[in-house]
Amino acid sequence: MGISDYTWANELNITLAGNTFKHKLYHYRLVFSGWTYVEVVLGGESFESLSSGLQNAFWQSGGVPLTHRTDSLSAAFKNHTEAEVLTERYTKLCTHYGVKATRNNKGVAHENGAIEGPNGHLKRKIEQQLLLRDSRDFTDLKQYRDFINVIVAKINRQCHTRYLEECAYLSSLPARRTHDFSEQYVKVTSSSTISIKRVTYSVPSRLIGVTLLAHIDRKYA
Repeated sequence: MGISDYTWANELNITLAGNTFKHKLYHYRLVFSGWTYVEVVLGGESFESLSSGLQNAFWQSGGVPLTHRTDSLSAAFKNHTEAEVLTERYTKLCTHYGVKATRNNKGVAHENGAIEGPNGHLKRKIEQQLLLRDSRDFTDLKQYRDFINVIVAKINRQCHTRYLEECAYLSSLPARRTHDFSEQYVKVTSSSTISIKRVTYSVPSRLIGVTLLAHIDRKYA
């Protein structure tokens, strides 16, 4: 089983070039071995960030587990129904990788215990390394991501033997990834701007009145 969750990291008080950096961490874990993948998330718990994080985790771990569990993420499940109904895009993602999607019962977070506890362990490890570093400020996002990757690599070295055992039970990866972006039609206003996810962008004035198809990369979702 692979398991995913998002956890707020604001309590780490990270700054980028002196500016407060509010963010979440996407956290994936193979339950048997504890092999871990972590990704810094700039936006919310969107399908784009879930798709990107999960695919990155599959490819870095070298295989696909039989099942993938989350809590009741709206990016993955239609939570207005009692039945376990997947969203169309998450269904396609799981079908592409041949993985069965499961979730814990709504409102029962402890059923996700194989990731909820490790969320706390992960942030404590990050906190310890920040204390050793004697600074919570990073030049840019890349430097912070590199810092997180070093911590995750150490976690994975510690569980390497069990990870090798677990690899024998992972399914093969498909020939390619599937997409992890979304699209949105937007009309250019008279002030030559467009609005995407409540953020305004300027475009050339010659496009005023034109409807554009915006490709929204997961980094901005």
